[in-house]
Amino acid sequence: MIRRLFPLFLALVLVTPWAAAQEPYRVGVLRGPTAVAFAAMIDSPPSLDGRPVEIVTFPTPPNLIAAYLGGEVDAATLPSNAAAQLAGRGAPVEIASTFIWGVLYVVGPAGARLDDLSGPVHSIGRGASPDIVFRYILEEEGLDEAITVEYGYAQVELSQLLIASRVNAGVLPEPFVTRVLAENPDLGIVADLQALFHEHADSELPQTVLVTRPGDRYDEALADALEASVEWVLGNPEESARLVASLGLGLDEQTALSSLPRLNLRVERPEQSEAALRRYLGILYAFEPAAVGGQMPPDGFYGR
Repeated sequence: MIRRLFPLFLALVLVTPWAAAQEPYRVGVLRGPTAVAFAAMIDSPPSLDGRPVEIVTFPTPPNLIAAYLGGEVDAATLPSNAAAQLAGRGAPVEIASTFIWGVLYVVGPAGARLDDLSGPVHSIGRGASPDIVFRYILEEEGLDEAITVEYGYAQVELSQLLIASRVNAGVLPEPFVTRVLAENPDLGIVADLQALFHEHADSELPQTVLVTRPGDRYDEALADALEASVEWVLGNPEESARLVASLGLGLDEQTALSSLPRLNLRVERPEQSEAALRRYLGILYAFEPAAVGGQMPPDGFYGR
């Protein structure tokens, strides 16, 4: 079915008679929103210049990073700051594309605005990139003294506490936002952190990137295939939601469908995303140098 509905994607790949005999080009993909972008590629694997592609899913960035450094995968999808950390350590990492432009939201009382919040807002992972983005926005909004940021809960636990109305507000990524809103009608999105980041930083929030090793001959074709996959997913939301659920990518059908508009999927090439990446990583570095590995990544990190 996907092959019939996905002509652009198939047109981008070159299938040759010997493709099946070649070693697969393996792409490591994180489960959740990242995997949604790759759903069409997982269901209907392409061939890159005659080399078959195999998508391998991983539960967490550390698992995927270990596989990438160990040569188990040829390309990887990573949080952009995690990729910067690797580049700073001298790992062979180069941006092939940026494709998730933020999935972070403040969830709290329905109808409230950020400056309406009276109690503490719970953030996830002090010093992690979502926390830094939130604190940067509080400073820019002049709310860093008015709003207390508290820690102590991982995103799963924080979601459960919000559903049970045991905490007032919290910073969450998708798809947890969708799940919380579906379970507690008294909650709503208090702040879209992507929109506020763009307003204050004059730049978008390049949260997730696709990286390859420097000199990889397949990087541009891989970015083309990802772009076609994202276009199909966004253009066929109901079918892509069913596909995501059937592939076991970490989202049920309704969550995949409802969260899709807030995943901010868009494929940008290195030359298109470099300025946004430099701005974003620079803000993280100013708040917490360790968030990007203690130094800004070298120029080669941003791709060709």
